[in-house]
Amino acid sequence: MLSVIILQYNNAALTKKAIESFQKRYRGEYEIILVDNNSTEEEARHIGQHLHNIRFIQNETNEGFSRGNNRAAQSAKGEILLFLNNDTITVSDFVPDVLGVLRKDASVGIIGPKLLNEDFSFQISCGKLPSILHEVIDKIIYSLARTKASRVLRWLEKKYSQPMPVEWVTGAALFIRAHIFKRLGGFDEQLFMFFEDKDLCLRTRLLGKKVIYFPSTSLIHLGGGSNTSSLKKTTEMIYRRSQISYYKKHLGLFQQYVLTLYLKIVRKYPS
Repeated sequence: MLSVIILQYNNAALTKKAIESFQKRYRGEYEIILVDNNSTEEEARHIGQHLHNIRFIQNETNEGFSRGNNRAAQSAKGEILLFLNNDTITVSDFVPDVLGVLRKDASVGIIGPKLLNEDFSFQISCGKLPSILHEVIDKIIYSLARTKASRVLRWLEKKYSQPMPVEWVTGAALFIRAHIFKRLGGFDEQLFMFFEDKDLCLRTRLLGKKVIYFPSTSLIHLGGGSNTSSLKKTTEMIYRRSQISYYKKHLGLFQQYVLTLYLKIVRKYPS
């Protein structure tokens, strides 16, 4: 069975669309566990009363992405977990082919499907694990790939047009074997939000399991759809804290020093 785990903080309309579009498309055996991270909007806090065939968990504090998802995973019954953002829209049945790979190939630990923007253009959702060099390269590539007509974006879509092992896939739509997730202790709860998917992929690869990008199936990811402008400064601070924590956990002192120096120079070092 597949356990679909969705975390929300406000934006109940997005959550409702994410769940209903998934239920409309997928006909296999599954359960949906929805976690509300202490939303401030009443509609979000009571959404469990208006959706069918879901298990609803109400947190009394905002526990962050990692801890909120871990809590849901503890009660999940499926042998495969799908962590799915609440700003995704299922436009086709993307699940069966992914499950087929996981059931046939025991060497695969994590799979990420292809993600599309709302206009069905290609969205970058996999790549190399963070380092100073890779983050500089990614920043340049992302900047050049901003427009749908970008040659860089077309090049990336062609580059990632076939299933392949990668170093990370995004947590916006991430399949993982439940026993591997449990063995790893789930997402690192020191990473409140951001970098937790890359950390999980790295640790899965250290177990000798593959992380696969699987563009044969796709869904829409609105990207930031569950984040409001009023939270922009807070989100930036959380991002930087998680980035620093990731570097301290996985990278050497030199790279930690370079990151700290850069963040202080551009005045983005979190207080």
